Amino acid sequence: GGKAIESTAKGVDGKPLPSAADWLRTPYTYGELSSEKWLVMEYVPSIKVNSNAKLDAEGVTVEDREYLAEALAHSYLRQFCVNKFFSTDPHPGNLGIEVFEDKRPPRLVFYDFGQACSLSEDQAGGILEVIESIIDSDAKKSVKAFVRMGVLKDNADLVKVQAKCQSNYDTGKLQVKKRKRRTNAKYSVMGTQRTDSAEKVVFSETNQSNATNSTTDTPEVKDAEVMEFFTLQSEYAFVARALSQLDGVGKGLDPEFDFISASAPYLVEIKGSGRYIMDEVKKKLDFVFGEEGGVLTKEMNLFKALGFEPESYQKK
Repeated sequence: GGKAIESTAKGVDGKPLPSAADWLRTPYTYGELSSEKWLVMEYVPSIKVNSNAKLDAEGVTVEDREYLAEALAHSYLRQFCVNKFFSTDPHPGNLGIEVFEDKRPPRLVFYDFGQACSLSEDQAGGILEVIESIIDSDAKKSVKAFVRMGVLKDNADLVKVQAKCQSNYDTGKLQVKKRKRRTNAKYSVMGTQRTDSAEKVVFSETNQSNATNSTTDTPEVKDAEVMEFFTLQSEYAFVARALSQLDGVGKGLDPEFDFISASAPYLVEIKGSGRYIMDEVKKKLDFVFGEEGGVLTKEMNLFKALGFEPESYQKK
């Protein structure tokens, strides 16, 4: 049911995003019948997202539920980073699952945007950069993202903050799970704008960047030492609330769910394939040629530590 409409949202590259109608539905609002007191909306029947017995009875499989959990993350990646406007209340009472008789994948239904929040350009862009930095295990990029988001105090010790981020990556406190492979072709709908090669880049970059940043002499920094450097604007309290609630819903559908891992494959959609590929190429070049953490720089420093001066061997 329902009528699909073209997406008006644009990715980082300025190009329109594909319609989400195959995996997400919201009731149509009848503006001519609505007022400040009344909101008249289309009736959209669905099964409550945590009504497991009813989902079982309708034949919603384990793979279907994993797909729906990923769709939830996909939706919030768009809301946070592209729409810059999101529902702060994705609890089970506001989320349904629409099941079809023609063997299409089930889709999420969002109800009640009664509590929502807007984000500024830097807040949305910073959230996207934080997500990317976690995927890449890139502590330096994490700190830059925090600065853009405006969550660090003026007197923040950026060295300590970066060291703590690096420790979290090195110890596996923050890491991205590899996406589950699905055997049924019906699930390909949500990923039509993402190529398998792009997905491989996402996860290969995770390992590569971690190797670039990881050090054995990273000083131990306690949580309390860095938390005093952070200050959260009210918008981020709503972001945290939404993430907490969608994590509970996501884990109800897929016990292994986490937002970062589930949304990682859709970075290419959010950024646009051209922009995404350019950024990944830059990461690879920085991995080799970067002035601070590149492989060649590390080798040069090693030679110098052993008493060699690489510059003296340059061809004249």
